[in-house]
Amino acid sequence: MKFYNHCTAELSNEAKKVINASDWHPTYKAQLLSRAEDMLEAGKMIHTNTGGYTIPFNIIDVAQVVTILADTILED
Repeated sequence: MKFYNHCTAELSNEAKKVINASDWHPTYKAQLLSRAEDMLEAGKMIHTNTGGYTIPFNIIDVAQVVTILADTILED
């Protein structure tokens, strides 16, 4: 599988805004930002009959990505 540079400065800045709006511990925020940037870097998977490809996330998707990642970190 090939990964492309999908995490733009806009997406990263939006993730920082969403994460900084919370009252979580700074260490947790840093860990969450790192995971969010990794997820945004990989992009959104589009499945096709012959495999698939990735496209960049939209700005409006960032809050949902952060929420999902926050839930998975808390469950670890």
